[in-house]
Amino acid sequence: MEVNYNEISEKLKPFLPIVEGIATTFGKHCEVVLHDINQAHTSIVAIANGHVTSRGIGGPPTDYLSEILNQEKEKREHNNKLFNYKTRSKDGKDLKSTTILLTDECNDLIGALCINMDLTSPKMALTFLENLIQIDKEEEREKFPENVNDFLKVMIDKSIGSLDKPVNLLSKEEKLEVIRYLDRHRIFQIKGSIDLLAKELNVSRYTIYNYLDEVAAEKEL
Repeated sequence: MEVNYNEISEKLKPFLPIVEGIATTFGKHCEVVLHDINQAHTSIVAIANGHVTSRGIGGPPTDYLSEILNQEKEKREHNNKLFNYKTRSKDGKDLKSTTILLTDECNDLIGALCINMDLTSPKMALTFLENLIQIDKEEEREKFPENVNDFLKVMIDKSIGSLDKPVNLLSKEEKLEVIRYLDRHRIFQIKGSIDLLAKELNVSRYTIYNYLDEVAAEKEL
């Protein structure tokens, strides 16, 4: 943190730890500036992380701050646009800024504490995270079954769901397609698969065995 100890007023010195504390807490992308209004065009008497706006000790206030300081006291006290507003540095960086007007025990204006957060890195991080979580399709591509029974249920649901049609409207050929899918994945080697599939397709175990025979016959052709 840079401080002009020769020029800073005694009333503003208590704010120096605040300048350093904010800058240290939020890091190198957060510039904190302390202005002494009695210094007019060289109002910056303390600054931390001045590289954000390329300013230093003895620098002038911004045009916005200058306008605020020259407002009538009543209007200045009711100004509600001093927090979390957008600005831009001379080299084009987008900033999020806050200006806090400082008064003494008589409520007279003595300075301003300005915070300018460089949004370049947060925006880059946000873009990275958005790209990281982006997926090609919205639907889920896989499930994570905890055991064999869960796996069996997942595979049966997936085979039927792929037809995108209510079970009671499935044709025999579509049901055979379910059998083919499950057979390719060796689902019928799992105990209980016949009973569960028969229940899901609303058919008998006998029908499932007949379907399996048909699929087996297809393989021999």
